[in-house]
Amino acid sequence: MFKTLLGVAILTAPVSAPAPQPGLSWSACPVADAPELQCADLPVALSPGSGRKLVLKVARLPATGAREGSVLVNFGGPQGFQIASLGSRTRIFDKIRRSMDVVTWDPRGYPGLSGAVLKCDWGFVRTPAFPADQAGFDRVAAANRSRGEACRDTDPELFDHMSAADDARDADAVRRALGDESMNFLGLSYGGTIAQSYARLFPDRVRTLYVDGTRNHSVRDWQRELDAEARETERFLDRFFAWAPAGTEKRWRALTAKADREPIPAPRVDARYDGTQLRALAFLKLRPGPASWGDVVAAITAAEKGDASGFALSPRQPYPGAPGGGYKECLDLPRPADQRDLARTTRRLRALAPSAGASFALAWHLPLTCAGWPAPVTNPPAPMPRTLPPMLGAGTWQDYESTRRVVSRIPGSRTIRHDGPGHNLFGAMANPCVVEHVSRYVTERRLPPRGATCP
Repeated sequence: MFKTLLGVAILTAPVSAPAPQPGLSWSACPVADAPELQCADLPVALSPGSGRKLVLKVARLPATGAREGSVLVNFGGPQGFQIASLGSRTRIFDKIRRSMDVVTWDPRGYPGLSGAVLKCDWGFVRTPAFPADQAGFDRVAAANRSRGEACRDTDPELFDHMSAADDARDADAVRRALGDESMNFLGLSYGGTIAQSYARLFPDRVRTLYVDGTRNHSVRDWQRELDAEARETERFLDRFFAWAPAGTEKRWRALTAKADREPIPAPRVDARYDGTQLRALAFLKLRPGPASWGDVVAAITAAEKGDASGFALSPRQPYPGAPGGGYKECLDLPRPADQRDLARTTRRLRALAPSAGASFALAWHLPLTCAGWPAPVTNPPAPMPRTLPPMLGAGTWQDYESTRRVVSRIPGSRTIRHDGPGHNLFGAMANPCVVEHVSRYVTERRLPPRGATCP
């Protein structure tokens, strides 16, 4: 299926050169500063066997040379404005476009150019504090249910079919409309969850599959995956402690333990932070890399004196949280059954990661914003078929290991490591070395050598 030449894996199946079938009528896209971008409307089924159709807006950057196929891309989020993202990042596709169209679509339900948009609150959702008992858990679940039902009432069928698997089916409809016999897919960040879902649903149609800074949605044991995420978050903090003045780790653990007993005031932003909130905010402030790490040392010192304001990311949104509402994630990811279930997981993760605890999104934000959700998990994590063609993945300090776990399940796959901070190497960071490897993989099916790194 593939051979190695001078340390580079070359997949030997030929590139097909299908001609696009009629059905997509291309015209200029209403996207600023992207005159070469073309758009078309594509009706897709709401769900398998459904008679209802949704109209998706599809966009392409046409091949600049002889067209040999297409590559689909999802930039992550999850968010709706994928076409605008493509229009703002056209240069990273220059080499791919020599022989392939680059295609994306604005996903179902989200604001963007596609039809059938849910009328929901897409704004910032604050992460609830860990409930101390079942009554507290029930209050969190009831608030989530109320928020979800307000959205669901606008279009119950669409609300229930917003998972990454539904996006994967839409991606396959795009492939068919393009006339391509096989799929080339770039799944960046949460787009990697869509890519993994596509691989499970349509393994025989995959030609190339690239994931970048994604979470591992291809597991049988979700609790074991949470353990791995906890250890990785702890290792990220270990980098900071190795850089910081001696004794910082001990001071940090004492500070967060104190905040767990009694939240520490942050008077400049009118907030009070418990230990989990401090851990989450510190991680977010550390993510950009060492240039910002001195600010965290200063914030620890001030918090020890009773003012934790230095941990706030924004005066308008001083508490941890995330935008987007969780309308997709709550259909894709496991959620706790009750407070006892949540507390058991939290205790285990805190023991595994004493400095980071259970403050990362998969253990805290998503379980506590999806509990009580008015639609069931329809696309739970599950392994991908091992018969897939070799995949390619890439990641940074914060997401390399989870991405490696995704692609390592498929024989012959390769990963690219960036020894530094950041997220989304191909898309948001436009790392030239990664762009080169991905372009070669998609167009020629050539994989980098084992252990490949990019500066």
